[in-house]
Amino acid sequence: MAAIYFRTLRENVVEAIRYKIINQELKPGERIVELDLAKEFKTSRGPIREALRQLEHEGLIEYTRNVGCTVKNPDLQESFEVYLIRVSYEILAVKYMGGKVPPETIENMEKVLEKMAGLDEEHYAQVYLYDNEFHGELVKMTELKHLYKLWSELSYGNIVTGYNNAQDKERVVRRQYAVHKEIADACRTGDTAKICKVVSDHYMRTITRLMEEQGVSEDEVPFSRDFLL
Repeated sequence: MAAIYFRTLRENVVEAIRYKIINQELKPGERIVELDLAKEFKTSRGPIREALRQLEHEGLIEYTRNVGCTVKNPDLQESFEVYLIRVSYEILAVKYMGGKVPPETIENMEKVLEKMAGLDEEHYAQVYLYDNEFHGELVKMTELKHLYKLWSELSYGNIVTGYNNAQDKERVVRRQYAVHKEIADACRTGDTAKICKVVSDHYMRTITRLMEEQGVSEDEVPFSRDFLL
């Protein structure tokens, strides 16, 4: 019999608020009113506060004294920094393993790819959760707990990108399978340099796309776009 998983009220509230942020029902820079959410979710303010603390830790919202919580409004520099660190951790993981990606890691990647293949615009909020799940396999394969903890603390970067890209959900959903399959295929080769380049190029394309969508030229960015570490 399949296992049945129960979620706490706080976990349900976290997911509901996260969904609102990704789908821009709560827009970047918008103030979050605890009482309004408590009324909407028919709960006390306690679970709302707990949920907001978790989302603050994830980087989706920020707290300012005398103002309260607002939806984070990240800029290109912050997105670049998050991806720079994430790709560094993933490349470190590949090099640590000498390019020998375990069969169970490939199998787990394939399972995530299947979920990506079944995505549609209606389930847009799942895109970045699946993305984190897929990339997390690269780091988890090392069994280095501190490395995975450091990597996972940056998972919000994909969700941040998510609500920046929410205006073109169909295109975002459509490309998920193909771009991640490219990484899985590279992992099967056992070639360290090839895997690292494919992973690096994957992140570089994301930054380039963000620049295009925000109308930012190469001359306007104060950082190097060379991810080939």
